[in-house]
Amino acid sequence: MTKLILFVGTPGAGKSTVLHSIAEMGKSLEIVNMGDMMLKIAKEREDVTDREQLGTLSDEQIKKDREVAFRKIIEKGKDSLIDTHLTIKYGRRYVPGVTLAELKKIRIKAIIYIDATAKEIWKRRHSDTSKQGRRNINDTEAEIDEQKSVNLAILSSCAIYLSIPIYIIYNSDGKQAEAVAELEKIVKEHFTE
Repeated sequence: MTKLILFVGTPGAGKSTVLHSIAEMGKSLEIVNMGDMMLKIAKEREDVTDREQLGTLSDEQIKKDREVAFRKIIEKGKDSLIDTHLTIKYGRRYVPGVTLAELKKIRIKAIIYIDATAKEIWKRRHSDTSKQGRRNINDTEAEIDEQKSVNLAILSSCAIYLSIPIYIIYNSDGKQAEAVAELEKIVKEHFTE
């Protein structure tokens, strides 16, 4: 049976950086970026041209696109780490990156959450020139802490409702190697037989 694990974190916590470090662990493990899949689906309809525009779609359209994306992941039949967000923040509004019903339907096996301090996240967001146009660039440390709190509440709810383990990995400045090693250990635990 295909194993799927959700890989999430507050934007700027270093999720993609840590994930890229384990990409070569094995050809049987697929790393799926949900945002890229959603963009591809929306581009096929000619609704949007970049990821920031995904937020302009209706909640109903986003939900339909997620359903298509999850179906494509399952149809591949490969063990996968699904790189996505628990929440997507638009000003004061939080939109779920996934729903409990979706996670139950695809039979997610675990959730891994990458975290860092609000100060580290703020610094990373402002030093990464490729992300300067992103909507969350102007969030204060207090707003970052708020999103982290919302994410952790959702993470806990998912674990209880789905009866699955959650893992929290701290990706502190200067400690990326430790975060990667911890992720590798969790991946081996779930994806090796």
